[in-house]
Amino acid sequence: MQYGIDHWLTTWGLHAVGALFAWAIGACIGSFVQVIGDRMPDGISIIRPPSRCVHCGRKLAAHENLPVFGWIICGGRCWSCGGRIPIRYPMIEFAVGIVFALLYLELFAADDRGWWAPVCGAFYQSHGVLLSLPALCAVGVLLAALVAATLTDLRSYSIPLSITLVPTLVGFVAWPLQAAIALPISPTKWPLFLPGAAGTAAALGGGAGLLITLCLTSAGIWRRSFNDYGEFVREGEVFADYPHARREMWVEVRFLLPIALGLIGGWIVGRGLEWAPTVVMQAAAASLLGYFTGAGLVWAVRIAGTLWRGQEAMGLGDVHLMGAVGAVMGWVDPVTAFVVAPFPALAWVGIVRLFGRGDRLCKSREIPYGPWLALAQMLLMIGRPLFVQVGRALFPAFCA
Repeated sequence: MQYGIDHWLTTWGLHAVGALFAWAIGACIGSFVQVIGDRMPDGISIIRPPSRCVHCGRKLAAHENLPVFGWIICGGRCWSCGGRIPIRYPMIEFAVGIVFALLYLELFAADDRGWWAPVCGAFYQSHGVLLSLPALCAVGVLLAALVAATLTDLRSYSIPLSITLVPTLVGFVAWPLQAAIALPISPTKWPLFLPGAAGTAAALGGGAGLLITLCLTSAGIWRRSFNDYGEFVREGEVFADYPHARREMWVEVRFLLPIALGLIGGWIVGRGLEWAPTVVMQAAAASLLGYFTGAGLVWAVRIAGTLWRGQEAMGLGDVHLMGAVGAVMGWVDPVTAFVVAPFPALAWVGIVRLFGRGDRLCKSREIPYGPWLALAQMLLMIGRPLFVQVGRALFPAFCA
């Protein structure tokens, strides 16, 4: 009995240290993404100048830059001018740290055979932190991008491509690398759904189609959509009446056509061939299929909504955001997050209206959708078993 208690204390002591370390990493990332959210919409470098007081411009000392604790040490004020440091800085740092700590505990400490099984802790616990480092890095970069996209979208109603491109490329590289160093394990215990021969061929065909359409666009053979936007909309104007939105959707349909043909053609060829793709190829295909699913779902809604309303429906930033989610988490997550996102959004609108400020807030500004997509994905990442149970209850035929 004593041995069991000692073993339990040792194990959870190590997990406590791991969770604390994960929190520290998350808090640092929360501090960095706030710099991105503050500077990127204004076109300011996120590297220079170094962090400064927003009131007097004094360069912050090292201890003032400490996540959460720096704000506490300073008493929430600048030591030089006494100006207040917004409390949102330590709150976001603390919250992002909590998300990282919860993910660590779910992946490495929770029972991977019980309620937490959908988190795929079996994969991470069997590999440990070092052997699963590529996957962990991809997930961490995605979380940072979700927070950064939320901050920039709330401020400028746009999500810069540079924010979503980084996790996308990391996902494309990390998962094949993870497969190359992974231990032999059942495909059902992988964090991503590994496709078979036909799915792998479809992903490769779609990737080839993406390269073709990017080359045609970069060479100027195909023009980009909304290339005359500046002729109708003044710089800095967020909500504008652009008269040719429907026309531009056909430009975007042409952009997507080689990708769709590549996916379909690859699937047909893959079904006709007798070949067994390697785990590395399957992991790369899983990331590609996730990207195409996430981006394609939102892009389809964007095109359909714009053709129906005559005004741009959903931004390309949302398209790239969900593409990044798919590249890191596979094809299931962006679909689930897209379905879940309206619920917290509607709940927020209801709360705002309930407290009597809804008419003024809802009429004075539109609410960007990107933050709700990001929130839905973060909720899914830290509460996946709950979503799985709800899905099985609502759609038993699909979740059997």
